[in-house]
Amino acid sequence: MMVTPPSRSTTTATTVTKCNRRAEQQRFEGGLSAPFFMDSPNRRGYADNFLFTLRFRLMPYRKYFKTDQRLLLRPISGEQNTDRVETLTAFIVHARGDSCDLRLPYENRPGEEFPFTAGMEVELSGEALGLGVRITGRFERYLDPGQLRISIDPTLEVFQRRNHPRRDVRVGLRYTRGHGTLRTFRRQWEKNIRILAGRTDLKKLGGFPRCQVNLSQGGLRFTIRPPVEVADLCMILLELEPQSPPVCALAEVVWISDPGEEPNQHGLDVGMQFIDILKSDQKRIADFMSHATGQASSPAEVSGS
Repeated sequence: MMVTPPSRSTTTATTVTKCNRRAEQQRFEGGLSAPFFMDSPNRRGYADNFLFTLRFRLMPYRKYFKTDQRLLLRPISGEQNTDRVETLTAFIVHARGDSCDLRLPYENRPGEEFPFTAGMEVELSGEALGLGVRITGRFERYLDPGQLRISIDPTLEVFQRRNHPRRDVRVGLRYTRGHGTLRTFRRQWEKNIRILAGRTDLKKLGGFPRCQVNLSQGGLRFTIRPPVEVADLCMILLELEPQSPPVCALAEVVWISDPGEEPNQHGLDVGMQFIDILKSDQKRIADFMSHATGQASSPAEVSGS
């Protein structure tokens, strides 16, 4: 084992090197008609705590990535040229020496798959042995509409997570949720962003009911009427301050509270992770929470929701 000096100016990484080879019909419910606005004209930004750099030999990545493990899948090709953060959920189906088969939990029909392209660089991150782990690779192909194969690069990063702070806040919230393909929701999010960027009269958007949410840069938690399922997709509009331009984000449900936990509550608490959000909107959320006074902070959570 060889310890090398930090490789980053402000943070350092833990690197483990291995020797292996290297608009369809949808059902919606919520605050807006669906889809929204159909009638209207560090290099990757990590929030991780890198401590030191270690280089190992003979360290198979399968020690850290197991079958059925939940990972975050991030397309990173060309990310430096965009103001967008895109993070998908994926589950390991099979890990081999130089590739990994993954399952996406979203509805995917033939021809409506997420638009990966051959050779697109991606990043996979998760947790193992109490640490964050991350590998990079490249998209090879779809095995079927819901499964894909990633070729793995021969480098594994191990890091200590520094999670997004969370806070209970009151914000204006409108949302549309339903069962639809990720690609369809993604296209609608892109359209919403373009519309919001060109809109000067915010009054035409209508009102935003104020409600209590638990918010972070990575997602939010709030109460929603059932039925709701894990991996349901939601288009979120957040008005952080009255009469301010709303944050628009595409989110997925990553957990749902037990109905018996709050028997008198008319709804279920759900945790949502942002799939698509602008980096500038993440910064707006961070600035809003740092200036929110008289509202309780919550422990940081690894889920990103």
